[in-house]
Amino acid sequence: MALTMGFVFVSCENENGEEEQTAKSFTLSMTLSSTDSVYLGTDKSNQYGDPQYPYFRQDITIDPFVLTHSFASWGMGEGFTYTSCTNDTTAGSSNLSAITKKGVKTNAYFTSYTGGLSYGLAAEISFKDGKAYNVKECYVTNCVSAYLAIKDQNPGPMGYVKEWTAQDKFTLTIKGFNGKNETGTIEFLLADGLDIVNTWQQVDLTKLGKVTKIQFSLTTTDEGQWGANTPLYFCLDQLTVTE
Repeated sequence: MALTMGFVFVSCENENGEEEQTAKSFTLSMTLSSTDSVYLGTDKSNQYGDPQYPYFRQDITIDPFVLTHSFASWGMGEGFTYTSCTNDTTAGSSNLSAITKKGVKTNAYFTSYTGGLSYGLAAEISFKDGKAYNVKECYVTNCVSAYLAIKDQNPGPMGYVKEWTAQDKFTLTIKGFNGKNETGTIEFLLADGLDIVNTWQQVDLTKLGKVTKIQFSLTTTDEGQWGANTPLYFCLDQLTVTE
């Protein structure tokens, strides 16, 4: 496995002709040495949830980013993982592949399950040492599990979905926080009626301003007795921030 992190120094000249450093940029990106690889934590010291079916939290740090991550006996839990999966045909939440089968620039990307927002582990990205950064942009696309549930009404084993109509929506909400204060909210439609995202889409995040944490959640108009029928997964890549 190889990790790639990008950072860029931007310089300009002041009125005296002296060069000044004005910004340092970091981009969350990754390359994996093997195809169809998924990262799962191994440290079981931080247990939460149902004691009979527990999750184990072990956040992912890719300097300066910190991504919430948990795992369970059945695999990926809540928050984020990174993967190079290329399976765009198998329905069901166990398939963590992006519909694109690759990242924006590399073979790898980040898949997130956002269902832990209310009672478990939220899908969040913060920064080492609690520092604040200006958010610039990211790229998002659909996870195969959500894409097939919407497009083909195929949730996979044990799942339930209704027929998706022109009035239905699958919405990604991105919130910025600086400490406990919310800095802004951005919504992006991963499915707007029968228009379902199947490529990497750039999302401008500058509205969020300077943040210590970014929170991601998904909502769907396809809901049943037990909540969302659409699998609450999406894929992210190339999140860029500046100091």
